[in-house]
Amino acid sequence: MFDLDKEQLREALASAKQIEAALRERLREQDLVLSGLEALQGQEDPAALQARVFDLLSRSVTFNLALVIEPEGEGFVCTGATDAAAVGAYWPGGGFFSRVAHGRAAVVPDNRRVPEWGQCEGLSPLPGAGIYAPILAASGPGLLVLCSHEPGAYSARDGALVSRLSLLVSQTQAAAQRRRLSEAARSADIARQAAVEASEAKSRFLANMSHEIRTPLNGVTAVADLLAMTELAPRQQEMAQLIAQSGRMLERLLNDVLDFAKIEAGQLDVERKPFDLGPTLHAMIDLFAAKADAKGLTFQAHIEPGAAGLFEGDSLRVRQVLGNLLNNAVKFTEAGEVALHVSAEDGPEDALIIMRVTDTGCGFTPERGAQLFDRFEQGDDSITRQFGGTGLGLAISRSLAEMMGGDITWRSTPGEGSTFEATFRAKRVRDAGLAATETNGPLHPQHLRVLVVEDNPNNRRIVAMVLDLVQAQATYAENGQEALDAFAPGRFDIVLMDLQMPVLDGLSATRRIRELEQAEIAPPVPIIALSANAMTHHVAEALAAGATAHVAKPILPARLIQTMIGLIQDGPASTAVKATG
Repeated sequence: MFDLDKEQLREALASAKQIEAALRERLREQDLVLSGLEALQGQEDPAALQARVFDLLSRSVTFNLALVIEPEGEGFVCTGATDAAAVGAYWPGGGFFSRVAHGRAAVVPDNRRVPEWGQCEGLSPLPGAGIYAPILAASGPGLLVLCSHEPGAYSARDGALVSRLSLLVSQTQAAAQRRRLSEAARSADIARQAAVEASEAKSRFLANMSHEIRTPLNGVTAVADLLAMTELAPRQQEMAQLIAQSGRMLERLLNDVLDFAKIEAGQLDVERKPFDLGPTLHAMIDLFAAKADAKGLTFQAHIEPGAAGLFEGDSLRVRQVLGNLLNNAVKFTEAGEVALHVSAEDGPEDALIIMRVTDTGCGFTPERGAQLFDRFEQGDDSITRQFGGTGLGLAISRSLAEMMGGDITWRSTPGEGSTFEATFRAKRVRDAGLAATETNGPLHPQHLRVLVVEDNPNNRRIVAMVLDLVQAQATYAENGQEALDAFAPGRFDIVLMDLQMPVLDGLSATRRIRELEQAEIAPPVPIIALSANAMTHHVAEALAAGATAHVAKPILPARLIQTMIGLIQDGPASTAVKATG
C-alpha cells in the first residue's frame, strides 16, 4: 500500500512538473510577446520595426530565412525579409498560401511540397522545413514564413509559438501603414499649402500687374478718346483712333488674362439681375457691323421676337461671349459675310437663348476644332500666323457659357467657313418695372460739383479733361486724408475716389465719408470708385466700403459721364452697381 502511494506521488509530482514547465513556457512566450510589443512602442520607421521583430523571433525560434508576405493582385508578394534578395518575390494566390492567410498556422516538413513554391517568381524553394503563420498586413491577410535548411526541423509547438508571435508582425504592419498614411497626409498638407500660397501669390501678382498696367493705359486710351472729340484734320483723327483702338486691344488682352486667372481659381461669378436682351446684343451688333463693313464684308443680324424682352442674367458676360464669337468671325473672314441669328426656346423654368454666328471664312479641320477651346490654343499657331490674340477667348467664352447653364458648339469646313453656337439659360422677367434702367442719351448737366481723389497727376489731368466736357466744378485731393479735409455733407454732388493711394487709401476714406454723413444725418453722396484695381474682389470691397459704383481704368470718357449722370438722376437711394468702363 505504501509502495503504491509512493508511485502515485511520483507520477503526480512528474505531472506537476510538466504542467509547471508548460506554464513557464507559456509565460515566457507571453512575456516575449508583451516585451516585443513594448519594444515596438514609439518606433516609427517601418524598416527598424521589421528588423526588431525579426530579432525577437530569432530569440525563440531558429530559422535561416524569415519572410513577410502580403497580398498583391491575385497573388502574394514578399515585402520584407531577413535576406534583401527575397524582397519582391511573387507567388500565385488561391492555394496553400491563401488558406493559411485566412486560417491557421501550418508546419511543413519540406517547403518543396508547397505548390506555390514551384510557381514562385524571384525566389527558389528552400530545402528544409517551414512555418507558415497568418498575419494582418497593410493590404490584407498575409503570411509570416520562417524557413530552416533542415527538413522536419519544426514541431507543432513551434508552429503555435510562431502563430502567437505573428502578432508582432501584424503590429509592425499596422505601424508601417500608419507611417505611410501620416507621410501621405503630411505630403498632401504641404502640397495643399504650397498650392494655396501659389494661388495667393498669383492673385497678388495679377492684381498688382492689373493696377500697374491699367494706370498708364488709362493715359493712352482716355486721352486718345478725348483727342478724337476735338477738331482734328482727317489724318490726325485717324491717328487718334488708331491709338485708342490699340489701347482697347491691350485692355482686352489684359481682361482675358485676368478672366482666365479668375476661372482657374474658381473666383469668377456671374450676376443675376434683369437686363433687356435686345439692346444688350445690339451694342455688339453695331460694333462688329462697322468692323465687317470696314473689311468689305456683308453683316446680317436677326433676333427672333421670342428672344426679345427682359431676362435675368449677366448682360456683361453675354456681351463678352457674343463679342468674342463675332470678333473671331470678322477676323477670320476675308470675303463673303458674317451672320448672327438669335433665338429662344422657353422651358418650364427658364429660356434657352441660342446665339448662332456663321461666317464664310477660312474654316478649320475637326482635329483643329477639338483644340480651339484649349487655353492658349490658336486657329493658326505657325510663326507666320496672320491673326493675333491670346488663345484664351474661346476657352473663357465656353467657361462663361457653362456657368450660365449653356455651352458653345461648332461646325466648320476648311475653306468654306464656320458656325459657332453659344447657348445660355436665363429666366424671363415679366414685370417691366424690374428692369435695370440704363442712360442711353448723352445728357449734359451743368455745374456738377465733383470731388476728385487721385494721387496720380496724369490721371488727375485726364479726369479734368473729362469733367470739362460737362462743365463740372472739380475739387482735387491727392489722397484720402485730403479728401476728408475737403469733404462736407452737401458740398459735393459726386465723388470720384481712387482706391490705392498713400496716407489714407480710398476704401478707408469712403468709410469715413459714410460715417460723417450718418453722424450728421445727411443723404449719402454718390461715390464712384475710379480705380485700376478692377478685379472682382476689388469691386466687391469698394461696394462693401460704401461706394455707389465702380468704374475701372482705363476709363471711357462717355461711359464715366453716363455713370455720373445716372447716379445723379437716381438720387441718393441709387443702388450700388458693378464695374463699368
